[in-house]
Amino acid sequence: MGRRFPGSAGGGGGGGDSIGEFNVVKMFETSGSFTWTKPTKIGGSRILVHVWGAGGAGHNARGGTASEGWGGGGGGYAMKYIDNSSLGATETITIGSGATTINGLGGTSSFGSHCSASGGNSGDNETSNEGSNSGSNGAANRGIGGLGLLGDVNRRGGRGGGFYFASTTNAGGGGGGSAPAPYGHVDGYPGGNAYTTNGGGGGAGIGGEGGGWYSYPGGGGGGSMSEGHGSQGNYDTPGNGGAGLFGCHGSATNGYGAFTTYQGGIPRAGQSGSGGLILEPNRIMLGGGGGAGGSGSTYSSGNNGRDGGHGGPGGGGGGVAQTNGLGDHGWRAGNGGLLGGGGGASSSAYAGDGGNAGGGGGCGFGASAGIGFGKGGPGLVIIQYRVRF
Repeated sequence: MGRRFPGSAGGGGGGGDSIGEFNVVKMFETSGSFTWTKPTKIGGSRILVHVWGAGGAGHNARGGTASEGWGGGGGGYAMKYIDNSSLGATETITIGSGATTINGLGGTSSFGSHCSASGGNSGDNETSNEGSNSGSNGAANRGIGGLGLLGDVNRRGGRGGGFYFASTTNAGGGGGGSAPAPYGHVDGYPGGNAYTTNGGGGGAGIGGEGGGWYSYPGGGGGGSMSEGHGSQGNYDTPGNGGAGLFGCHGSATNGYGAFTTYQGGIPRAGQSGSGGLILEPNRIMLGGGGGAGGSGSTYSSGNNGRDGGHGGPGGGGGGVAQTNGLGDHGWRAGNGGLLGGGGGASSSAYAGDGGNAGGGGGCGFGASAGIGFGKGGPGLVIIQYRVRF
């Protein structure tokens, strides 16, 4: 009963005599407005609704109000049991759109008037988000996560990772924050920080924050079970992704051997996290690992680099950074998986987008003001209920 992989808006599974309280599950994952119709043979006494707001976008230090490459915040989360008698004949489901500007806000998602979740702030948005920063506007709200409202459980999305800025050629962006895991035992996790000297933090996963780094390479994305790893050393050894409940983390590759000056090989991108999703009437589990970090460099033999790996369901994308010879060579951080944040990027590299409800990665100093930062992912709604047959 149910599915073990992501589906399209309105998808789901179930039916029959599923063991447990519910026997049907529906998932809505595309931004927009949808209608859920109360079954004429609805069973049991209640339904269970999970609502996530959309993710905020990262910040590009070139185009912002300050030279800061914060990652975007993850969407908030609300979980609520709703009595069947309180349901209308139809209920409107709203899936918020992910933020696409550095000072934007992820859209709010909702299930009728029963519960909702605000979207995360973009990395250059200083507006208080549902009481963040004690309700005051200011820099403390940059990349802050959204918040669930009116649920039995209400959680805040993880904040985007912090930035580093010394100059236009020496700057790094933070990873995007994750959304809270299903059932809301804890808030979302923060994206990895870019601490010093051209780097990119890993995007957060539902099981841990994104990896930071020492100098130059990208941090690994957080997984569904553990945090992402920082870079394994200076210059050219990015961090591994965090572990997944059902799959492995993405493993990073050392890049020095990829240059003709050394061994003449071809660089390999950081591995993406493996693992899947269980979506059943009585169980929701995201089990993906975080993506590995990536890095790029310029030597006498030319430009070579490898992108960050993508996160599996519940995992964050790996960050990406450049060692030297900065220029727009198209190197990209990994995207977040479902609920995971996108990886951050250094100057002239490209940050990753958030998965559903995940924040986009920040960019140290983009090739131009309108590019380089990662976009926030759309919101998400999952409904579990029983139908009589």
